[in-house]
Amino acid sequence: MDPRSPVLAILPDDAHRSLADSLAASLGYPSANIIIGTPADAARAISEHNYSTRYIFIDIGARIHDVLGEIDLLAEQCDANTRVAVLGQTNDIGFYRALKDRGVSEYFAQQVTVDELRGIMVARQGVSGGAGKVIACIGASAGDGCSTIAINTAYALAAEHRKPTVLVDFDYQFGMVAKQLDLAPKYGIKDIFDHPDRGIDETLVNKMTITYRNTLDVVAAPHNLHYLPNVTPEAVRDLIAALQHKYSYVVVDLPHLWSNWTSSVLSSAHHVVLISQLWLKSVNHSARLLSAWQRSGILDKHLITVINRSGSKFKEAISARDYERVSGRKIDLYIPNDIKTIVRAENAASTLLELGNSLVANEIRRLADMISQQDAVDGKPRMAAGEAR
Repeated sequence: MDPRSPVLAILPDDAHRSLADSLAASLGYPSANIIIGTPADAARAISEHNYSTRYIFIDIGARIHDVLGEIDLLAEQCDANTRVAVLGQTNDIGFYRALKDRGVSEYFAQQVTVDELRGIMVARQGVSGGAGKVIACIGASAGDGCSTIAINTAYALAAEHRKPTVLVDFDYQFGMVAKQLDLAPKYGIKDIFDHPDRGIDETLVNKMTITYRNTLDVVAAPHNLHYLPNVTPEAVRDLIAALQHKYSYVVVDLPHLWSNWTSSVLSSAHHVVLISQLWLKSVNHSARLLSAWQRSGILDKHLITVINRSGSKFKEAISARDYERVSGRKIDLYIPNDIKTIVRAENAASTLLELGNSLVANEIRRLADMISQQDAVDGKPRMAAGEAR
């Protein structure tokens, strides 16, 4: 057993192995520990390896009452916070109640999706995520302008759509959101990274945020370049869930990094904005990220592909058609290469939208409109982090 992954799948055969690994990826872990056998086999393996599990997926097939005693044995090897989802072939209310009495989080008859399993696994006892929508922004490669687009999209949602919005700078080493907006926060995401087991409540959320122009709230990254926290998917999910209770939109500026916790954020997002440029490095990284996201259960309809600095001339520039062919993804929006306006905003420590109308500001508005309109159509497109069914 791999102690780095707290995801355990107990399967009667290999039929649902890919589902188990997709579940692990959506929770922020590279793979699941898989036991081909019964819950009793799993209980023995946990005991022998001194393994600590947080999430358990059990496929019991057509078995019913003879499996209950085995689940009791498994429960003896787990703590009270372990989330357990069971998949079976029988739709029996008595059996369902017996499983719930034993602390099983949910029972699915016949079939289940990665999204459904993930929603059960991230739900905390007695705590549900808020209604706020999560928008995750990530650059295909370093320097693609992710932070600029995240800042201005968040400001558009807050100032022009008049929605309570918070921008979270998760780039804990090179985050520039606070610097760009000339903010001097005393606290930020370092508070949860330093104390990952601390409960996140409204008091902590208020302490972590600083407000820009009485409009947009910001959770800033640390100033220390050498800061190397042990970031867990669970701590990040708990923060986002807490923010969802207070804000209509939680805009997350992610670093150019593929890790357990970034995978978890992307899987929990209602919208994933991929920012790229029309050059070779960016298109190659876009293709790799999109492939990984597909394996992680991030659905295509939640992706918005943005080409930044459209119209600029790179030595290794490629066409939009080539980008779509290589990445396998249609381009949704083009942000023009308006260096003068970008520099003006940086020098003024302001957003692009505050400088008045420009081509780049208008395209940012289009991005915010796309997000808002999609939410209006879908209502509640997917389960948020920490949200119970």
